[in-house]
Amino acid sequence: MRNKSLLLLVVALATTAFLSTGCVRRTAPTAAKAPAATGDAATSAVAFLGKTFVVAPFTIPATDADLFAGYLPSSRHVPEVAPVHLDAALAADLAGSKQNILPARLGADCARSAPRGGESGRLATMRYWQNVGKCAGADFVLVPQVIDWSERDGGETGATRPASVDLALTLIDTRTGGIVKKFHFEETQQALADNILDAKKFVARNGRWLSAIELAQEGLQKGLAELGL
Repeated sequence: MRNKSLLLLVVALATTAFLSTGCVRRTAPTAAKAPAATGDAATSAVAFLGKTFVVAPFTIPATDADLFAGYLPSSRHVPEVAPVHLDAALAADLAGSKQNILPARLGADCARSAPRGGESGRLATMRYWQNVGKCAGADFVLVPQVIDWSERDGGETGATRPASVDLALTLIDTRTGGIVKKFHFEETQQALADNILDAKKFVARNGRWLSAIELAQEGLQKGLAELGL
């Protein structure tokens, strides 16, 4: 009944917006997906059969060189506790994976002990994560990063500032050190009145304002599906 009421509310608001403005005011930013380096999730899931994966802990990039592509926002803030919550959420999502995921402790241990090599810049970053995969004896290493994080101000029924998250998942081939696939999720939740086109998402969320970790969980689930994990 609640979903039905929300849907009626969506229709009413959409009609009001159309009659008053004749158009949608603006479109909210949605999940930004980086193009895959090879194939889609379906083909990857097949190609990954019999392979092993190690998952590194979430990290907060300190410089542009820590990223695999792009640049850090000029103004950002990620609380130290965010990676802890994200690691737990990622582990829960991967618990049902059909792929051969190695124990999380192995990824954490190798992330602490793997050598960084003699390269510089992003080449050094690539080499380091390749070494993490080699340390774990895995075919692939999943590198999760949280780039920006803004918690909701207010409650789930009314927020003065919505939650906002920016995270990336990158899958590295341990043998070559190259990027197999990458996924980028960046979203700031918006009110229905600001984005009528996202009505389905509004209903799916039961009209609630999500916390940052809830918003991030949506991104993680979508990212793992796209990566074939």
